[in-house]
Amino acid sequence: MGSNFVGSGSRWAILGLAVAVSATMVYQAGKLSLAWYWENSGQPAKQIRAAELVPGNAEAWERLGESTQFSLNETNPSLAISYYLRAVRINPLSASHWMALANAYEATGDVSHAQEAYENAKRDYPISADVAWKYGNFLLRQGQATQGLSEIRQALLHDPSLTPLAIRSVWNFDPDVNLILGSVLPANENADLTALVFFLGIHETQDALEAWKRIVTLSRQQAIDIRRTFPLLDELIAEDRADDARRVWHEALEASRWPVATAVDDSIVWNGGFETPIANGGLDWRFQQLPGAYISIDSSVYHSGSKSLRIGFTGGVNVNFAHVQQIEPAQPDATYDFQAYVRTESISTDSGLHFELFDPQHERDVYVLTPNIVGTMPWTVLHAKVTTSPNTHFLEVRLVRFPSRLFDNKISGAIWIDDVTMVPGAAQSNHPSL
Repeated sequence: MGSNFVGSGSRWAILGLAVAVSATMVYQAGKLSLAWYWENSGQPAKQIRAAELVPGNAEAWERLGESTQFSLNETNPSLAISYYLRAVRINPLSASHWMALANAYEATGDVSHAQEAYENAKRDYPISADVAWKYGNFLLRQGQATQGLSEIRQALLHDPSLTPLAIRSVWNFDPDVNLILGSVLPANENADLTALVFFLGIHETQDALEAWKRIVTLSRQQAIDIRRTFPLLDELIAEDRADDARRVWHEALEASRWPVATAVDDSIVWNGGFETPIANGGLDWRFQQLPGAYISIDSSVYHSGSKSLRIGFTGGVNVNFAHVQQIEPAQPDATYDFQAYVRTESISTDSGLHFELFDPQHERDVYVLTPNIVGTMPWTVLHAKVTTSPNTHFLEVRLVRFPSRLFDNKISGAIWIDDVTMVPGAAQSNHPSL
């Protein structure tokens, strides 16, 4: 009897405890639900009650501070500061709360307290890229350049994705390439290439060349992708800077460990025999596939060496073709002897293939077009003489086919090209005719 009474009492105790726990959970859930409702009401008084309803909810006070500081109706940084202070008192180890407080202090002109808040954020999260980034920009705004740039550099070490923004921000603060390269960017290829792209984007080519110097130095440890040098070379070509383009090209070849073609007869054409891989940019050959034509390297048909360039036409399109070309540095007021070996097979229509030789920046001054090539013929050498103008610094070689105006205008067949040279003066090619 007594044992049953004890057992019954234990069950009631357990039941009572369960009811109490359930009631507590329901109460807490009700509080959280009500707090959430008030916080999202958009009414400041209810939002304050929501923050007070859940003790220890520092995030609620930070959100309240943000809504007060950045209200579309009426901003109140001073009131926001009081809310941020509540947040950091509840959780003094949150870098987010300290940075929000720092931002509000700066908005009221209280720079010393803002800097103190940023220092607290750094103390709590010393490896945070976000903290270092925001603190660094704050210091720049206050004229503390050395420390500010150091913080931004730390931010980039922890988060390289900030690099483009950092370069732009520091450039707006002080447009000094040496400041960016020396004090901000970590010494790595991606950072310097990002700077290179930035300077090219604002057409500060000389500054881009300064970034290029660092890239070349770093490439001694690790090869770069040659394609990432093409924007710089394109800009140098557009600006007619032949000497710089020639130097950068040879540096790019070395930095990328790109196979170097053997020079032929002092020719300015790069890889005229198509024996080494085509970079498809820079001062190498450039080509672009298009409907109705197919460009490839042919190892079974060649004039000399072991390869040639083949362009095959499908016969289904009246092709406007200008998709094989190369741009080479050249001397002004000079004469060049152009030579190329070509072989054709069943090139149809009245409009066949030509080589265009011209100055890409001053086409009206220098332009030569070789005769029309159609039908079938064995390896045949083409010759042309090109005289540059006083303004010429580059020559372009381009294989072209102009659209035919006839009814039967869809070109088919194939052409092979090999041993392309452009030699200064009257020097003759050493390639034998076959």
